[in-house]
Amino acid sequence: MAFGKGEFARNKRSDDGTITSGETQTKMKRERIRSEDSGPANFEQAIIATGYGKFNYLLLLAILPASFASIFSSSAMSYVLPSAECDLHLTMFDKGLLNSMTFAGMIFTAFFWGCVTDMFGRKKIMVYGYLITGLLSIATCFSHRSWLLITFKFFDGMIISGPYAALMSYLAEIHNETHRSRCYMWLGVFFSLGNISLPCIAWLIIPQKWYITLLNETIEINSWRVFLAICSLPEFLACIALFAFPESPRFLILKGRHNEALNVFKKIYSLNTGKNADTYPIKSLEDEYSVESCGERMQDKLRNCWKQTKPLFLRPNVFRLILISMIQLGATIGSNSLRLWMPQLFAMIESYKSTLMKNDNHISGLQPSFCYMLGQEKSHLNSTQYAETLSNSTVVCVPAELNSRVFINSIVIAVTGVIGYTVAGSLITVVGKRKLMVICFVVAAACCGSLYWATDINSILGLSSVFVAMTSIGGATVVNVIVDNFPTYLRTTAVSTTMMMGRIGAVIGNLLFPILFDLSCLGPFIMIGSASLVSSFLVLLLPRKKQNDKPKDIV
Repeated sequence: MAFGKGEFARNKRSDDGTITSGETQTKMKRERIRSEDSGPANFEQAIIATGYGKFNYLLLLAILPASFASIFSSSAMSYVLPSAECDLHLTMFDKGLLNSMTFAGMIFTAFFWGCVTDMFGRKKIMVYGYLITGLLSIATCFSHRSWLLITFKFFDGMIISGPYAALMSYLAEIHNETHRSRCYMWLGVFFSLGNISLPCIAWLIIPQKWYITLLNETIEINSWRVFLAICSLPEFLACIALFAFPESPRFLILKGRHNEALNVFKKIYSLNTGKNADTYPIKSLEDEYSVESCGERMQDKLRNCWKQTKPLFLRPNVFRLILISMIQLGATIGSNSLRLWMPQLFAMIESYKSTLMKNDNHISGLQPSFCYMLGQEKSHLNSTQYAETLSNSTVVCVPAELNSRVFINSIVIAVTGVIGYTVAGSLITVVGKRKLMVICFVVAAACCGSLYWATDINSILGLSSVFVAMTSIGGATVVNVIVDNFPTYLRTTAVSTTMMMGRIGAVIGNLLFPILFDLSCLGPFIMIGSASLVSSFLVLLLPRKKQNDKPKDIV
């Protein structure tokens, strides 16, 4: 009788909406049977079934050193140049080459890595790519000639663009549509942290008076070489961390390796939920377009690749592509030129203030302008070396004294960029993409022009920080503009093309900067300011997006 009352009570609660333990088991069985009978699942269904948890959090930790590696590879040399000037007998043009070689290497292998990643998988390219770039970074520490350092940085750029591209694909193929954008948001945060941490590490290491000789003084180890060695650590850490993760299940599906893909889904499911892998509800996967279906011969792969990208180079897409690429080119000529040269320029200013300013009768108590200080320091270095060469005496090179102000200024510029990105994320929906880009480029051009007459070091720092932040925001907004102007099947190629144009802009800007600077201090600022103004004008030529108007996803 007591049993009947208990059963009645459970039924009563069930009528109120509470599911009993026995009913829960029955429901789970029904769902399991239904999932097995429902047929194969596509990728999106399979990845949603794995949940979101420990695996995804561990992946975020793994991509932290990977994002630092990309920042350190492209920006570390800008902090080394003042200290390495005497050791490697660097000219201003050599410094421009060192700042641009990583980007040049990325351009050289831009399309190569896309094909290789699709052929061999994401994990192999990431693991071996970061390992090789780490070894190349170590090799740069032992470079005793400028041409060796330039060569190593070029190869470093060639290699690191591979694991970076593979990482972008891996993140998209290991998350469902809901969590994909969140993961890329965290990646942007990690890039910002890398930009801030790099000058902090340089501040701790480079000013140290370390000098060690090895192998009968054939190898010299000093602070800037130690700094480059420390900058290689994220690449090795990324290699080790990503080795522990499985291959992209989407890649395995595209290759027709469904059993391996299903095992990957089961491992992710088990790690996220804590349940046994055999309880994963998906039992089979749908066939998707296979990478192998386009043929194994290289000419078949190239023909298929051209077939997919051909619409991008036909009207009206080609005009939009050229326009957006030119905007990106102008943005990066400005941001990546001035940003990478600022540590060197700040070091020259500090050198002028500590050695020449007290004996400079031309300023007569007035505060010298930015370009005046740079010009006097450049003339002093050139005249000293020329006089010593004529007298047949040994040229004694005195490295620039890097005080804390140089590194603090670089940290402020990096932090300003992060704040700018944060504010822009809120303003882009209020102001609109086009207006935001025009405002950013016009403000950047105004800051660049004002730098020529700036006198106070704080005003120089403020103008430089705002300039770098504005051009970076304008360049980043280009990706959002691509979404409005190209159909889905062409967006990835369009993004890759504009990114390549951005790297070309970085190379052009860093090579022209020292050439124009040797002619006149005003030259680089005319180049950078003009590039920003042209970008703002080109933004106005972008087609306006009509309401409810989306690019058609048909060829």
